[in-house]
Amino acid sequence: MPTTTLHRILLAAAFLALVLLADAWRSARNDSAQLADTLASQKTALQQAADHEKQRDAELSAALAVIAAQKHKVQTPQQAADAIPSVLPPLPLPISIHIPTLTPSAKPADDLPATISIPQLDLKPLYDDLQDCRAASLLGAAAQKDLADERIRTSALTQERDAAIAAAHGGSFWVRLKRQAKWFAIGIAVGAAATAVAHR
Repeated sequence: MPTTTLHRILLAAAFLALVLLADAWRSARNDSAQLADTLASQKTALQQAADHEKQRDAELSAALAVIAAQKHKVQTPQQAADAIPSVLPPLPLPISIHIPTLTPSAKPADDLPATISIPQLDLKPLYDDLQDCRAASLLGAAAQKDLADERIRTSALTQERDAAIAAAHGGSFWVRLKRQAKWFAIGIAVGAAATAVAHR
């Protein structure tokens, strides 16, 4: 085979190798950019979820503080009797709570029974509301456990996202340097081989 023909074959092979490497590099760049866009949108979604969670936590804390203040404010049986209707669900008819008046010969006030008069129409709504309170308590306990698990999952997803971002950018500085040195060495070897063949 003449030297000129061999030289042309080597040049064509080198050119083809360069085209394939450029295409692979462009494809890797596109994949990296697409991954970066996806990760950025996921980061936004995770941040929004965290912001909504913080807002709900703040609203819950405020509501619980109001309830705690109301409980602290009610100290006597009469205050409780006056406050109970305000925390009951809307009822068809009002209930009445009667606390007996203390006479000089009566037992201490705390031992006297209070009477609550509940119209029959109120019994079913009261029962339903008590059952709803029990269900809400169970749901709240489950939601607290779910929230703790969700925070663990979010932390894991954030770590995965950060690792993917590092990988999309080629890994750490030393990994990128090693990879670039390898390609540089391959380029020098191909160039040296092509030069050696060309000078034959």
